[in-house]
Amino acid sequence: MKLNLTDEQTMLAQSVARLVADNSDRTRPNGGAEAHHDPDDWRQIAELGWLSAGVSESAGGFGGAREMAVVIEGAASTPLAGRLTPVFVALNMLEESGGAPDLLAEIMAGQKLACGLLPEMASDLEVSRTGSDIRLSGRFPAVAMGDAAQVVVLALDDITVLIDADAEGIGKHGFRAMDGTTQVDLALSDMAVRPEMILASGDPARTVQDRARLCHAATMTAECTGLCKSLFDATLTYVKQREQFGQPIGRFQALQHRLADMFIALEEIRSLALATARAAEEGNAQSRPLSQAVTGSIDRALHIAKEAIQLHGGVGMTDDLPLGAGLRRIKMLQVMLGGGETHRQTLLSASG
Repeated sequence: MKLNLTDEQTMLAQSVARLVADNSDRTRPNGGAEAHHDPDDWRQIAELGWLSAGVSESAGGFGGAREMAVVIEGAASTPLAGRLTPVFVALNMLEESGGAPDLLAEIMAGQKLACGLLPEMASDLEVSRTGSDIRLSGRFPAVAMGDAAQVVVLALDDITVLIDADAEGIGKHGFRAMDGTTQVDLALSDMAVRPEMILASGDPARTVQDRARLCHAATMTAECTGLCKSLFDATLTYVKQREQFGQPIGRFQALQHRLADMFIALEEIRSLALATARAAEEGNAQSRPLSQAVTGSIDRALHIAKEAIQLHGGVGMTDDLPLGAGLRRIKMLQVMLGGGETHRQTLLSASG
């Protein structure tokens, strides 16, 4: 994979940057209005091709994992990134399964909303089988887009299931998460899986699940990259302007060392994100390197966020700056099921 963006990827990145800049007042993490899904915003990003970025040309899109990462990285300073992630995961599941091509097209066009879920995102997930009868029970806490999604795509070990979000046996409870966004606890209660709901089974379903995991890891590492770039740039600007003892604090050697450490951590996150996007493009779903990339990115991102707040001093603790919101979002990526701590447990289990 090339390190530099292609002309098409550069245009896509510029498109994302322009929309984020033009809507900066409404997309601030602490603003409040962004906590709920905005259909007008969603139609706009669909028209700009963002949703098609993570889908190959053969399935009606124009990109792949690298283009998807470009979108997520560019939108990382806004709540849009967290809402795009489950949609990209769902699109990847639908493309890989080859099922519901009309639905795939509707999602890319912004006409329907979907979120993709994996077993590790669930608490106490149970799949019971009696002959051909399959039933699902369990709870998916803190599902982004769960408040607006019309369909849910669930990639289990041996079946990929398409679920109507309003189907019998599904319960929803919305709440405001620590990063200011609206999340939904999605509960499945003895929900029957009808034959027409199964998109793939057996080995094809396992392939769908592997691709979905790669997609989810690529979005998390890309979001860490975008968040940390914003935090580092804001900190670098601040230390050049803030004066103490008659000179900018950025001239103090101790702070320069800390900034250098932040920059190195940012470049390491970039490398991990690039490696994860490459693995997603190649379909290389080795669990250990994938978990190492996710945990490594989030650990470094937490370090950068904490340093950014400290180097800003007292003002870094206020909601007037996006530093606290950035830290809270990174913390969400760490603690949510399927996130950093889930991957850390995978590594610990493998080493044990």
